[in-house]
Amino acid sequence: MSERFNVLPVLRGHWKGLTDGRYREKRADIAARLSLLLPFAVFGFMLWRHGRLAAPAALLTGVALMAGGMLSAFTHLSTLRLKITDWEKPGVVSRFEVERDMLDETAAHLLTGSLLCALNAAVLVIGMNVGVTKTGHLYGIWAAMAAGLSSYVLIVFVFVIPRLYSAYVQMNNVSGDLSGFNRSKNNSN
Repeated sequence: MSERFNVLPVLRGHWKGLTDGRYREKRADIAARLSLLLPFAVFGFMLWRHGRLAAPAALLTGVALMAGGMLSAFTHLSTLRLKITDWEKPGVVSRFEVERDMLDETAAHLLTGSLLCALNAAVLVIGMNVGVTKTGHLYGIWAAMAAGLSSYVLIVFVFVIPRLYSAYVQMNNVSGDLSGFNRSKNNSN
């Protein structure tokens, strides 16, 4: 297979990124990895209950917007990562090591989410042409696949938001009064 079509490194990076960085040695984030079972449960539940999607066109629009948003976030993230690389001096321990890792992890999540959005769009387009009722509801395996993929993308999106915010707060030295990571209730006026 041509390397051009090989998405396995992106998926591997996504899986490897699901780590708990609170320890000296990185450990698997079991809760995050287990949460990825939820989309498979959604898929199975939709098949078992003969679920239908009432507005597949709206979901297709949302999936397309999400793909674009994730790719756009990736480009901004790449620029931020490049700045970290420029700030680092060879042979000197980086003060942005944690942030760099968060951005690297987030890049893989964003690209995985974008790939899944593209796959979901394909499933929706095909399903809307072969698996739609007279009322426009998507049903069967097409509805189950779309629901499972959409829930996976949603989980990836939830993974990304705290990582991006944390990197932003750390790299820009956001004041403790404004940082969501600071639990104090004191605010400067």
